[in-house]
Amino acid sequence: MSFDLPTWVVPYALWSGHRAPANWPASDALPNVRQWLRDMHRTSVIHEEPHGALPTSLAMPHEVAQAQALGWDFADGCVPWAANAAAEQHLSADTSAWAFVTLCNWHVSNGQVNMGDPAHLQIDADTDAQLFEAMQDFFAQDGIALYPYQPGQWLAQSDVFANLPTASLDRVIGRNIDPWLVGGAAPSGTATLLRRLQNEMQMLLYTHVVNANRGLAINSLWWHGAGVLPMNTEISTNTKTSAARENPTNLAGSPLLQTLNEAQLVAISDLRKASLQQDWQRWTQAWTLLDQTLFADLLKRVQQGETMRVVLCGEYERHMYETQPASAWSRIQSIAGWQDLWQSNALLQNIAKRFGATALHERLVVLPRSEDM
Repeated sequence: MSFDLPTWVVPYALWSGHRAPANWPASDALPNVRQWLRDMHRTSVIHEEPHGALPTSLAMPHEVAQAQALGWDFADGCVPWAANAAAEQHLSADTSAWAFVTLCNWHVSNGQVNMGDPAHLQIDADTDAQLFEAMQDFFAQDGIALYPYQPGQWLAQSDVFANLPTASLDRVIGRNIDPWLVGGAAPSGTATLLRRLQNEMQMLLYTHVVNANRGLAINSLWWHGAGVLPMNTEISTNTKTSAARENPTNLAGSPLLQTLNEAQLVAISDLRKASLQQDWQRWTQAWTLLDQTLFADLLKRVQQGETMRVVLCGEYERHMYETQPASAWSRIQSIAGWQDLWQSNALLQNIAKRFGATALHERLVVLPRSEDM
């Protein structure tokens, strides 16, 4: 079921690492987030379930939230993000099956092969073009058409991607790739074909000239976002332009990750990099920026009586918030002259701390799963 309210999805808003200090944040930190939480109602906390032998779902919680907001109903790992991107590029009919192909670096760590963050490869347009030309014929021999998308990432079209579960790239970054490979531990059919092609491209990359002077080799690729768009899906060609114009978080340092359905679904990417790198300090700094931009605006909207739904997501769970009637404390704060009176009155400040406090640590920090400790 699609969401019936304007919806903001905030990926990596929940910290699941094990290095979060118990006293974070300070009582005066993130004032807009704190007030916004007081004015909102948390309607649900949803944990991602295991996927077969895997400890959790193939898709990230924010991807699930985005799909639900769009009214898409797909099996885990089959949300057609690549098909959506292809349609936005005017590359396909609605029935085409697509997948993303992302160039990446696999490295051996503690006796296992781990996925590096593809962003660290810093692939330029010339390197991308050389590898695209070198690989295109190999893909074509297996009936897969390749199309450029952005440096280091391509769109692949073939019926083999229909109903094919693939693990989100973010799900695998920094982890052992083996459990997440397409087809899992016992690939068959389509998965066997893609695993073979993947191995062939690894051999090609091993000797390719683009890696001759690179500090970090491009040595593999990853399939993800595979699937077919649902029937009657409308793709707006001016979605990103419209959102950039209307969304107040489109500020320096606060880029949009993705905007779909015009302004009805907005996802923010500020917290992603720090979370993937388990960089607590940068994550808290990113939250400070969001407090000053996104949540300052959301708080203003709530206080003006607008309705909304906001989904705060982590690695394994998502928390859904909806607007509720203003609290008594919120109504007091809205009284004209309140801020001047509050700043000059220590007693009122103590009352504010006692009755207006929100346990942000309990709202934004969640326990890590045992396999990540």
